[in-house]
Amino acid sequence: MEEQLVTWTPQLIADLIKAALWPFTVLVLGLTIRSRVYDSIRTFFAKNSVSEVSATASGISAKFVAAKQSAETKESTSASSVSLPEDMNAEALARRHESQRTEFSDDLYKAIKTHLSALNLPTDQEVDLLARECSLMQSALRYFDISKVMFRSQFNMFSVMANNGGYMSKQDVQHHFGSIKSVVGDAYSDWDWIKYVSYPVSAGIMCDEGGGYALTRLGSSYVHFMSRNPQLVDDLAKI
Repeated sequence: MEEQLVTWTPQLIADLIKAALWPFTVLVLGLTIRSRVYDSIRTFFAKNSVSEVSATASGISAKFVAAKQSAETKESTSASSVSLPEDMNAEALARRHESQRTEFSDDLYKAIKTHLSALNLPTDQEVDLLARECSLMQSALRYFDISKVMFRSQFNMFSVMANNGGYMSKQDVQHHFGSIKSVVGDAYSDWDWIKYVSYPVSAGIMCDEGGGYALTRLGSSYVHFMSRNPQLVDDLAKI
C-alpha cells in the first residue's frame, strides 16, 4: 500500500491560510464585539437599578427603575396635582376647568350629564353621588402616583404591617431590608434601611411611631386597593 505524501508547496500554504483567515477573523471579531457588549451592559446595569430581567425567544428584555426615589418624585407624589386646592373659589375652579378641558373630557362630561339625567335623582343625591365618584377617582389617582415609584419589596412590607395591626418595629424593618438587599445585591449597593423607608414616610404611607413604623390611613388604604387589584402589584418595580 503506497503512502500518500503531501507536498507543502508555497501555493498550498497560501491557499490554507486564505481558507482559515475568514473563520479566524469572524471568531476574533465575535469575541471582541461580545466583550464590548458585555462591558456596555455592565456599565448600564451599574448606573441603573434592575427591576426585572427576563429571557425570551426574541432575546433579552429588561426593565429598569431609577436608582433612588428622588426628592422631586416624593414631592410630586405627596402634593398630587390632581387634588383640588382648598383655597380656590368657584370662579377660580371654573377657570381651571376651562383651561384644562379637552375634547375627550368634554365627551365624558356630556356622558356623565346624560347618565345623571336618566337617573332622575334629587339635587342633593346627585351632589352626593358625584362627590363619592370624585373621591374614588382622586384616591385611585393618588394610588397610581405612589405605584410609579414604589418597589415590590416595600409593598410586601406594607402587607406584613397590615396583617400585624398596621405596625412594624424598626428592628423588623431593618431585617426586612437586609434580606431584600442580600437577594437584589447591586440595586441597593448604596442604600441603607433609613433610605429604604424615606419615601414611604415622606409620601405619608407610614409614620414613625415609637420604636417602629405604623401605616397611615393612606397606607392601609393603598394596601387594600392594591390587594383588590393584584395585576397592579405585579407591575411594581421588582426590587
